[in-house]
Amino acid sequence: MLRHCVQSAKRQQGGGLRWCSSLASSSVDHNSDGRQSHHQKAAAAAHHQFTKRHFGISRHPDPLAKHGSINAVDDDDDIADSGVAARVTADDLEYGEIGEANAMSLQMKAMSSAWQDGNNDNGDDDDGSDLFDSSDFGRGGDDDGDDDMDEDPADAEFHARQQQIKEELDQRTGRLWTDEWIIPEEEWLSNKTWDDIEEWKPQLATRKSLESVKVFEGGVPTLQQLSELDLPPSLSVHPGHGSPKQYATHRKKHIKSRLKMAIQLSIHDDLQKILQMESWSDKQEAVDALFEVIEDRVREREPVLGKQPEFGAMVENGLEQVLRMVQGRMRGAASKVVDDASDDAAEDSDNTDGEKAAANEDNKDDVLNVVGEETAVPVFMDVANVKNAPNSAFLTKSNDSGIPNLIYPLNVHHREGVGRMVEEWELAANKETRRIMMRDATKAIASKIVDATNCCDSSVSDSEKGAARVLVTGKRGVGKTAALAGIVASARVSGHIVVYLPDGDRLRRHGFYIEPCNHRKGLYNLPMIAQEFCEQLLTSHGDDINKMTASEETMKEFLTNDQIKKVFKKANDDEEESEVEMPLTLDKLLNVGSESSSLSSGCYLSVISTLMNQTEKPFTIVADEFNCYYDHGHYFHMDYDEDVKKAIPLNKISIFKPFMDAMGLYPTIAGNDISRDDAVDASQAMMKWGS
Repeated sequence: MLRHCVQSAKRQQGGGLRWCSSLASSSVDHNSDGRQSHHQKAAAAAHHQFTKRHFGISRHPDPLAKHGSINAVDDDDDIADSGVAARVTADDLEYGEIGEANAMSLQMKAMSSAWQDGNNDNGDDDDGSDLFDSSDFGRGGDDDGDDDMDEDPADAEFHARQQQIKEELDQRTGRLWTDEWIIPEEEWLSNKTWDDIEEWKPQLATRKSLESVKVFEGGVPTLQQLSELDLPPSLSVHPGHGSPKQYATHRKKHIKSRLKMAIQLSIHDDLQKILQMESWSDKQEAVDALFEVIEDRVREREPVLGKQPEFGAMVENGLEQVLRMVQGRMRGAASKVVDDASDDAAEDSDNTDGEKAAANEDNKDDVLNVVGEETAVPVFMDVANVKNAPNSAFLTKSNDSGIPNLIYPLNVHHREGVGRMVEEWELAANKETRRIMMRDATKAIASKIVDATNCCDSSVSDSEKGAARVLVTGKRGVGKTAALAGIVASARVSGHIVVYLPDGDRLRRHGFYIEPCNHRKGLYNLPMIAQEFCEQLLTSHGDDINKMTASEETMKEFLTNDQIKKVFKKANDDEEESEVEMPLTLDKLLNVGSESSSLSSGCYLSVISTLMNQTEKPFTIVADEFNCYYDHGHYFHMDYDEDVKKAIPLNKISIFKPFMDAMGLYPTIAGNDISRDDAVDASQAMMKWGS
């Protein structure tokens, strides 16, 4: 390989066909018998080893070479007289200084001196000493001296494109482009890990991000405040969900709104000048000039919309609509001035010239206010920082997982599943907040409750109190759980007693065991689930119901006489029957139900019936995953089906029956046993005050 390189370089240098030896000697002397001398053979062997060591530049050591420094001459190589000045390694060639004294240049000069240790008897200049020192090394042997090693046109175009991109990036502004991103050497050499990096804190948030999000001042609004919030509208239905026409209409309306806003911002200053003109012809010329430049102005503001095929026509139509709107406002303002002139003549006579000028300026601003009102931004409620906390001390705290008790019993999924909003809170940078975004759907639910129940008016009479029945529907993942959790928090802040069932799918599957209700034929009890319900309601609203009592007639509807005696005895700490206090408060009933599985169903239903028929405090039931109650049943009993093949419908299970009767929804699908045969009349199924 070296022989080929030297020969090619020599031909280019001299333009001839002289042969240049790659041996250590610059010439080869032959004896009379054609054999080389011993000195020449030794030099050739030494040069072979030299070139093998120093031209095999690689970062990977030769597996056949001895261990040591890469590309270094071994100690046993007999080339001490070769004139080599220094040993060159790959690192020297890569990191050596650029210039005349770099590592490669020194190596080439050392090799050139090694080639000149012989004599040339013929006098030919074949020593090759000018191969690497000549300034024309690497050039062709053409007489015209043209450089055949010029840069390829494709490479030149590539480098020009790279330079253009670099210049374009250098012109960009903003934090991501102007901030220093150079990592100093101290950072590279430090042993910092992820745990050593400073934790995020609210002070690190940018102004733009803080302005784009708004948190309700009181933490959680009441239902009345929630129904009056100014919230951004929801997006249109996704076209893949079966309503492409509805999405297309929404998209067209959105594009027109964007164009209208861009047009209004682009012509605002020109409109001020046009309105100050007195001549109609001057106004017409100014308007014509606007039509000439409006397309370019709007394209600068909306570069994406500027690629629409009919962008020019859309902009002209939008400009015409804006001008007509301004003209209509001017006519309306003028007619209003004429109508009010006679009524305000006396007052105008007392006004000074400055006041009149200010009034005219305000009128002009109203006419030119083509931008419209400020766009609403998303508003969040923070269930972890509530200023107007409810009466219960428990609802103001959080559990061990960081979930606020204001939305109790919502908690981490029992099987680490999704759909509980806990995942979003765990990924949030600010660990001190638990926020839920209030959307227009949440606002609509709150409005339904407020309008139907009048629950937020302290002076409302019993005749004005009512109940709301709201069914929330939507595809999986659209935010139904978040909306219902927000309603639970807002209702509790508003003073409602709330029964919250966040996991309907678990309740209809895992009730441990089911048994017939001896007191109510045709119904069945889930004692363990009823015991759980008693504990949850007592924990969340024990302070709100400790003064409400359950009548004996209500208890007889769900409990036998023997069970009622047991309840009274347990509620009064096993006192004698003569010392039992009657009637019992609801918190004592729930306490007994949470401790006894045999009495849990009757106690819980007695409390629910009492709350649904009272008007002292509004009572709200929120059941998430409500559609699961209408799915195929998972509870079987031979009392319902001797072959134990048919599942018991959930509206025949005592603890679910009040909620399902109150909603009054019954499927018409064949094969579903849920029917209104055993249902309570709709007028009697709903609570008197609540939702």
